[in-house]
Amino acid sequence: MSFLMLMCCVRETLAQDNYNTEVPKDIIILKSTKDYKNALVTAKQAAARLHKKLDLRGLTPNKKIGLTMSKADCLGSGDGDDLGYPCYTARGDGSAFNDSYISIEYSDAYKGFAKGFYVVVAAITDVKSANMKAQLTRIHKIYPDAYAKRTYIWFGCMH
Repeated sequence: MSFLMLMCCVRETLAQDNYNTEVPKDIIILKSTKDYKNALVTAKQAAARLHKKLDLRGLTPNKKIGLTMSKADCLGSGDGDDLGYPCYTARGDGSAFNDSYISIEYSDAYKGFAKGFYVVVAAITDVKSANMKAQLTRIHKIYPDAYAKRTYIWFGCMH
């Protein structure tokens, strides 16, 4: 085997080792509440006050699991994407990308979070990153109680 082929195999193996795993992330939280309507008011106000996009990701409250995607999204195309209804995929799951928009998430989906809360999220960032610190500094001017909480986001296949 040539050196070049060996290096390609090693790189592919390393890339796979970093896939289908949980990745530590900081989530910037503006508010946690057991009342979805209260979370929605905060999310709408935060989007306007922080000049960030509001993206509720099509999620609606659900008594059984907290939040759910639409029935059509949960049931998928029948090609193995059927998650059953109701279903909820936490923000960032699959890609583990950093992002900066306002959403409402359900705390049960995140490791280390207290259960049963609607969480108004302003961003997902790398742990203790300069980006997280800069965003939190800016957010604190309007939401002094905002904080970053570490959790783990799934990076990999969602089937």
